[in-house]
Amino acid sequence: MAEDETPPAALAAELSGALKELHRALIRAEIGDDPALQNPYTMLFALIGDPRFAWMGPLSQLIARIDQQVAEEEIASEAALLALHEEAFDLASRGKGEGLALFRVRHVMALQREPQVGLATGRLRKVLASLLPLPKEPGPEEPEPEG
Repeated sequence: MAEDETPPAALAAELSGALKELHRALIRAEIGDDPALQNPYTMLFALIGDPRFAWMGPLSQLIARIDQQVAEEEIASEAALLALHEEAFDLASRGKGEGLALFRVRHVMALQREPQVGLATGRLRKVLASLLPLPKEPGPEEPEPEG
């Protein structure tokens, strides 16, 4: 690694920060003006156990996994960062994979009603683009790789 290159763990922490910003914006969008959820303690318990927030599970789990790997110094290579990048890209852009279709639908709905979700999504995409080249989606003339 050249002297001016940022370590993969620092880049993963930056990715986590962008994901956390999106998470906060999605929570605010979901809560909206619900007077029952304006109290921070009520909101916390709702986030933990209310099915209305279950769709955010993949995002919460990704953030926790990144933070744990950074804390345990498990992100020492670009390959480790690439795996997290791919997962975050799937979550934020493609919505493909187990449990991500519901996340994608709810994310799009939140984008339409809450400007902060749009800003946070934009920041996340900017961070993703700065980390590594975005994974190329197969075009009509390119078959999807098997395996």
